[in-house]
Amino acid sequence: MSSRSAVVVTGLCAATLSLVAQSAPPAAAQDPQRPRFRTEANFVRVDVFPTRNGAPVKDLTAADFDVLEDGVPQKIETFEFVQVRTGAPLNERREPNTIGEMREAMRDPRARVFVLFLDVPHVGIGNSMVMREPLVRLIDRVLGPDDLVGIMTPMMASSDVVFARKTQVMAGGLRDKWPWGERFSLAEDEREILYKACYPWEATKDVVAEMIARRRERYTLDSLYDLVNWLRDEREERKAVLTVSEGWALFRPNTDLTRPRVIAPGVTEPIPGPEPIGTGSDGRLRIGHENSRGSGTKTECDRDRLYLSLTDNDLYFRDIIGAANRANASFYTVDPRGLDVFDAPIGPAKPPPLAVDMANLRHRIETLQTLAEATDGLAAVNSNDIDKGLRRITDDLSSYYLLGYYSTNTKLDGQFRRIQVKVTQPGIDLRARRGYKAATEREVTEARDAASAPVPEHVKVAHDALEGLGRIRPAWTFSAHAIAVQGDETTVWVAGEMKGAAAAAATAEITVSVGGETSVASAVLAAGQRGFVVPVTLQKRVTDTLTVRVRVPQGPGQASLTDMLRIDAVEGLPHALLYRRGPSTGNRMQPAGSPAFSRTERARLEIPVEADAKLTGSRVLDRNGGVIELPVTLAERTDEAGQRWLTAELVLAPLAAGDYIVELSGTVGGAEHKVLTAIRVTR
Repeated sequence: MSSRSAVVVTGLCAATLSLVAQSAPPAAAQDPQRPRFRTEANFVRVDVFPTRNGAPVKDLTAADFDVLEDGVPQKIETFEFVQVRTGAPLNERREPNTIGEMREAMRDPRARVFVLFLDVPHVGIGNSMVMREPLVRLIDRVLGPDDLVGIMTPMMASSDVVFARKTQVMAGGLRDKWPWGERFSLAEDEREILYKACYPWEATKDVVAEMIARRRERYTLDSLYDLVNWLRDEREERKAVLTVSEGWALFRPNTDLTRPRVIAPGVTEPIPGPEPIGTGSDGRLRIGHENSRGSGTKTECDRDRLYLSLTDNDLYFRDIIGAANRANASFYTVDPRGLDVFDAPIGPAKPPPLAVDMANLRHRIETLQTLAEATDGLAAVNSNDIDKGLRRITDDLSSYYLLGYYSTNTKLDGQFRRIQVKVTQPGIDLRARRGYKAATEREVTEARDAASAPVPEHVKVAHDALEGLGRIRPAWTFSAHAIAVQGDETTVWVAGEMKGAAAAAATAEITVSVGGETSVASAVLAAGQRGFVVPVTLQKRVTDTLTVRVRVPQGPGQASLTDMLRIDAVEGLPHALLYRRGPSTGNRMQPAGSPAFSRTERARLEIPVEADAKLTGSRVLDRNGGVIELPVTLAERTDEAGQRWLTAELVLAPLAAGDYIVELSGTVGGAEHKVLTAIRVTR
């Protein structure tokens, strides 16, 4: 997709939300204690959503349910009613600070996990604007203090989704960012531009249009398939995927797409074959066509054309539904168009005949309904009252029951086992987990070995250091980094970095708060400048976690650049600020807000210290704590304000893409200390 939308959507994704369920036993419950959840190989948890006339039923007991596995009755061992307390104040929501904490929170059976999937290629620009406030209201209504929410788009990998609980940043992003939808827009990526260059004739316009449409649809379906499988591995209990989309065509194989078109009287498209060898306009030998524009070759276009002509997205769609049911993931689909009449716009391309357009519209809506109904979710379609449809989703997710049983089938065969839940009371509609995949002997053995095997201390320390890299966003536009130095007072050094140079002068606003105390500072970014470093002083020693907020206002009509992080003040040798130097920074060291570096750059670490501190050694470690032979240059400097800095600099070119740790050893007041700083090296 276009780089503009990638930046906008990534800004939303960096501002991830969250939701959670707080349990409360029903009035009829006999035992006020919560059940103890078990994790034996044959213990199965089932979440059940009963409704009567669309309203949740909240007065059922364990005796009202029957559970069958592959037709065999099972004895319910644990039973709990979960009532969600939504709209909890933000100060009641504890944010996961690391990737490990996030994954641990996702495994809480009483917490709800949501993914807001924004189908960028299949939502119009105007409709993405329409959805902003309804989505914000949905977030405010549905989220509880423990719920977790992440945002995903087709341009992201499932593993890049970050789940959080506090929603104000995401809500601000939805309100402030430009529309993220790209359907029927002029946005194109490099591959789509290449298709137009490979097939520039009037007769092949239909080929290019269908290739682009098929490729974009496959992008979305691939993302959904990967998402449900990733969620399956991260969490056993129910997951909700709130999908905002205008539906899909679900292309089937079309051999006519590869038929050579007549591009001129008596002239047919070139038959796919080896790239031609000739001379270019500059007189040099070249392989490939002049119109390839250096971003690919016609052979690649022809290969994509054949592959896309054979894709069966209709079959793939059914595979996604099956994978979602096996993963215990439900889709709640929302069509932002409301009650629409036409599927295609009037221009600039000629719309299809009215009957065809109406059939296309009906088919796209049916795909959203099918995805929701087949995975026990709900579809908010065919209504101009989007809030009403979202309220139905909110009500559906407001309460549920958690049942647990020991399967009578103790075979470790890795087979899928179907679950059927029945309720004895009449007039109740029931949606429940449809099944699960049994463990294999190998999986059980590996899990037991992993649980019992001690983790070497150096591996544990390395993994703890790497958790901070979870803040990296693939297409960040602004990022902040901060360290806290403990003394008679506490000094917080804050570095901010823009991805590109500032177009105009701006003043960054920095706020540091802990307990009831707040301190502020500002830093001026001149036009063309990318980063800043500024100290913020608190007039006391602190023991609690500090919250650092950075805001860089932009021009009129543009959203401010923001970042927020939580850090701890440390005794002894402080953590390090990061700097970078490379092709993008010229011959200058640039403050680095993001710990992601290119192999073409140098990385420098700087530690603010007093007179009695010094560095005694350095090492570069891999992600498991193994030592990598890479020289690190140690030095020191004193800035204009008289602050002394210990520095360590390394060239990243010898390193492959991956995560690394720079370990610095030093002394403060005669005591030895170590500082571990994690960085990510990209291509």
